[in-house]
Amino acid sequence: IILYRFGQYLTEEAPGALRATISPPYKLVLKVVQLMTGIHIDPPTQAGPGLYIGHYGGIWISPAAVLGANCNISQGVTIGRAGRIARAAPHLGDRVWVGPNATISGPVRVGSGAVVAANTLVVANVPENAVVIGVPSRVLSYSGSGNLIDLPEAGSRHDGTAEPQPPAAVSSPHLHSGAHSD
Repeated sequence: IILYRFGQYLTEEAPGALRATISPPYKLVLKVVQLMTGIHIDPPTQAGPGLYIGHYGGIWISPAAVLGANCNISQGVTIGRAGRIARAAPHLGDRVWVGPNATISGPVRVGSGAVVAANTLVVANVPENAVVIGVPSRVLSYSGSGNLIDLPEAGSRHDGTAEPQPPAAVSSPHLHSGAHSD
């Protein structure tokens, strides 16, 4: 995810000279990482903060897809356009959990807090907090993704970088007394 975020910066914000210099080696490294991990996310993909990919392997996300904040993607997931000619790709809301081997295809919207169960094919819109299952998907319940979403813990980010923390107060009896007790 760090490499993806760097690619977003490079394509959207980096000055032209830096972009021209760094883009060729970046694209090479990106392809190598995609081959090694089986995770294919190109920088044009719009992914909100807190994107979590629990396992590598067989993940393909269309460059036209939009993922909201704190989405969790499992292994074997495809999120893409429906066919070569189709331009529109899926739009996932915030806190969407996508189970292993699920496919979300075409110009569909998956509402915030939704769950796409394992091996599910989504080709129609999914309401907020819906749990969908099956091929094609159907609503099983409206219990939502609440306990399934892996949110970043305090002091950490899913992208591997640490949140800045204030220095902690150090307290030890040995620091205050000046004497050792044996």
